[in-house]
Amino acid sequence: MSRTTERVGRSGEYFVASLLSQISDTVLMVPHSAEADVLFQYNNTLYKVQVKTKTKIEKHRANWRFDMRRGSHTKNRSYENGAIDIFAFVSLEHMNVVFRKADDTNSVTIKDEEMQNNNPIDNILDILDKVHYTA
Repeated sequence: MSRTTERVGRSGEYFVASLLSQISDTVLMVPHSAEADVLFQYNNTLYKVQVKTKTKIEKHRANWRFDMRRGSHTKNRSYENGAIDIFAFVSLEHMNVVFRKADDTNSVTIKDEEMQNNNPIDNILDILDKVHYTA
């Protein structure tokens, strides 16, 4: 992984952590080798967040497409069941985040309009409400 790629990823992780600090007193950055990137506590529950960051929409695409698997340098690219609770999809172009509950899909497409206009705090609170009632 190039230095630039690492910087892009790390900047997304710090951005997500800063947003989560608005709803949690406990927000932790996790070492690079762990499955989750950020941990945070909400209503006495610890959540594991995997952050996926992009600087721009890929050429010839109208929407944001994020690969939800681990990097291509790992043998098993899928996350183990329960390893991740929430995905955070970061657009550095729009300086915004869309949160989604973790599931078994390998990729997600987010419309550019949603990426631009999403309120990340309302979004994460809605996700946490859904995770709480399905757990």
